[in-house]
Amino acid sequence: MAKVPTRPRVVVIGAGFGGLQCAKELAGRPVDVLLLDRQNYHLFTPLLYQVASSLLNPSDIAMPVRAVIHGWANVRFRLADVTGVDLDARVVRTADGAEISWDWLVVAAGSRSNFFGLDSVERTAVGLKDLPDAIVIRNQVLSCFETAQWIDDVSARAPLTTFVVAGGGPTGVEYAGALSELLRLALRRDFPELDIGRSRVILVEAAERILGDFPPDLADYAAGELRRRGIEVRTGVAVTGADPSRVELSDGSAIEARTLVWAAGVLPEALAGALAAPRSAGGRIEVAPDLRIPGSERAFAIGDIAAVDQGGAVLPMIAPPAMQEGRHAAANILRAIAGEPMRPFRYRDKGLMATIGRNAGITVKGRVRLKGFLGWVAWLVIHLYYLIGFRNRMTVLFGWVWDYLRFDRPIRIIARGKRPPP
Repeated sequence: MAKVPTRPRVVVIGAGFGGLQCAKELAGRPVDVLLLDRQNYHLFTPLLYQVASSLLNPSDIAMPVRAVIHGWANVRFRLADVTGVDLDARVVRTADGAEISWDWLVVAAGSRSNFFGLDSVERTAVGLKDLPDAIVIRNQVLSCFETAQWIDDVSARAPLTTFVVAGGGPTGVEYAGALSELLRLALRRDFPELDIGRSRVILVEAAERILGDFPPDLADYAAGELRRRGIEVRTGVAVTGADPSRVELSDGSAIEARTLVWAAGVLPEALAGALAAPRSAGGRIEVAPDLRIPGSERAFAIGDIAAVDQGGAVLPMIAPPAMQEGRHAAANILRAIAGEPMRPFRYRDKGLMATIGRNAGITVKGRVRLKGFLGWVAWLVIHLYYLIGFRNRMTVLFGWVWDYLRFDRPIRIIARGKRPPP
């Protein structure tokens, strides 16, 4: 009896923006796709700060991977924490001891918070990279006010209602703006005995200005808007240390605060160091122009974990490059299977966006520059468009409308999980 030929197996590590786009592009094609991730959901990270600031529920910005791939007959999902990859043997190793073979591999494992070797900061601060982080931050802010409510000494109460946000990129700016609105609009009503005007939100940025990737005039506009909303913007100073009661800065000063939110940078996931592949100064996997890992004919790296050079500059660790790289890696795999040459990747710049808060945002795309209300509306429309799932779009839209009309952040819930059973 003739042996039935097997189809090539493509293993995709990571169900983030890049990995999911790659799997989608391969759906319905003559390959078998196995998608691996340590979480069973795809997270829309650009809206993570809205979970941390009590505007959205976690389920509003997360979608079960199995629900996303439902109907993609040749795509399967496996919940797994990948710990190593053998490029020569074509094997992926997981934390539970499994070995998964592949014919083609796409590494899209993403990134993690970069604490720049500051051990005390890593022990104290909370990053803003995943749903547990956002829930911890929400719990922390609300718990601080619940505690402060019953402290009569104003000086003892102050650290509880002082919040330091480290990092003046889009994530830090957006969270600082959202946190300010939570305090001024919702918690002012919840805690009438407290003088919310004494609460402080402090945004700390090591560079001389926030939003360094944006044109200076738009960055200056954003800084002005933040200050107008009561947020203290401190540039040219970095966080150098922290403990549960204070944050130390590079200028020798310290801020008495119980909460430090870390949005000051990211590193590629640790898996990058487990591959026998060249890495950039930032620890990302260096890839060839066609996105393949040097030394391997059938392995690709995309998204935050890959250092993709375009015109002498490495692409930033944001969603648009990852999505385009995911589609391109899939297309190159299909070309190779069909006996066609692979093509180099070319990034199509989608521009930059950030929101400062209600009615204030900035958008830059080529010569188009929007700020204020128009920049804010553009930000809302684009993010709603790229959010996965009709239900999620509707619930997020309803949440935004509710907040805009009612001046309310309704998810003011302290929810602490119990330890799961062994």
